Amino acid sequence: MDREIPVLYNEKKDCCACGACLNVCPKQAIRMVEDNCGFRYPEIDENICVRCGRCIQVCAFQNSKVENSPVKVFAGVAKDESVRKTSASGGIFAAIAKKALEDGYVVFGAALRSVFLVKHVGIKSVDDLRELQGSKYTQSDIGRTYSEVKEYLALGKKVLFSGTPCQIDGLYGYLGRDNENLLTIDIICHGVPSNKMFKDYITTLGEDVSDFVFRDKSIGWGINGSAFIKGKKKRIWQSSSSYLYYFTKGWIYRENCYQCKYTCKHRPADITLGDYWGIEKQHPEYLGKDGWDEAKGISVIIANTVHGEKLLAESITVLHLKESSFEKAAAGNGQLVHPSNICNRAELMELYMKEGWEAIEARFKKNIGWRYYSSQIKAIIPSAIKRKLKARM
Repeated sequence: MDREIPVLYNEKKDCCACGACLNVCPKQAIRMVEDNCGFRYPEIDENICVRCGRCIQVCAFQNSKVENSPVKVFAGVAKDESVRKTSASGGIFAAIAKKALEDGYVVFGAALRSVFLVKHVGIKSVDDLRELQGSKYTQSDIGRTYSEVKEYLALGKKVLFSGTPCQIDGLYGYLGRDNENLLTIDIICHGVPSNKMFKDYITTLGEDVSDFVFRDKSIGWGINGSAFIKGKKKRIWQSSSSYLYYFTKGWIYRENCYQCKYTCKHRPADITLGDYWGIEKQHPEYLGKDGWDEAKGISVIIANTVHGEKLLAESITVLHLKESSFEKAAAGNGQLVHPSNICNRAELMELYMKEGWEAIEARFKKNIGWRYYSSQIKAIIPSAIKRKLKARM
């Protein structure tokens, strides 16, 4: 009797689209297919599939149990101000990646390509690092980068791979954990919208959008972006952007994000990075006249493995690190403790499927009211005054 076609997932909440199944298939019988909201799910070509079951075996999202716990926790910034300036937060990833590239590593991360597609790519030169810097608030397409990593490791190359926790666990599900030449970094992830939503949102900004920055720190540390339209830079305020607003509210993520098993202290990567939101309350002694400038961005860094702790020790020439704790870091980063709240997602997804992002934009403008101006006002308040106000709250 012939074996049956593998069932990759029973419900959408059971799939994170990490791409491990696609990468492991010996016959390339799996492709990622978008649903009506643009979220990708694996689909098996029954005419090619040989029923080997390897796609089921590598599914870390459904099968793995992450055992790591925090080894050390830090607040930190890159020593190189130019690196910190062009990063979304404290510039930690860019500083580590730059050093790794100089040491001969191949570095993988999410890049925003010209067609507004966010996808994972590997780079070998510091000249290409800018492409991997900064936040991208949409799901990155892993493609066949796991297979590329495997090939580099087989050649004895060192690899630094960054991504969301589910992407990192997917990589380990595909490769296995034991490889001294592989270092991994995951991010404190709230959840991921689809790339289709992002591209549809871009069309609402008008014609001739040539670039988009999800986090622009030119006026301070926050979640305000910018777009280049007809060659001119336009500020994209979080409070006046339907996409950034609903992203921060957590209403436009893929289904599995609301049951994410990685939103805890047991993280799959060697190092976890994120914004140190709330540092003015947790570590006011690190800020101010003789400390860090909060407006330039400050990161939280968690070493989850001895491998990660060693990497941070080796990176001390490019990083300023000050000790913290998981509890302090989690106070301002809810996704270190629990998944995002699903809230009004069903309403927005139904509206999007029926009428597109134009209807989402109309809903946003109708309901936002005075909050349209809130982030603009907050952005122009000096960081020193913000710290004093937050400290009193």
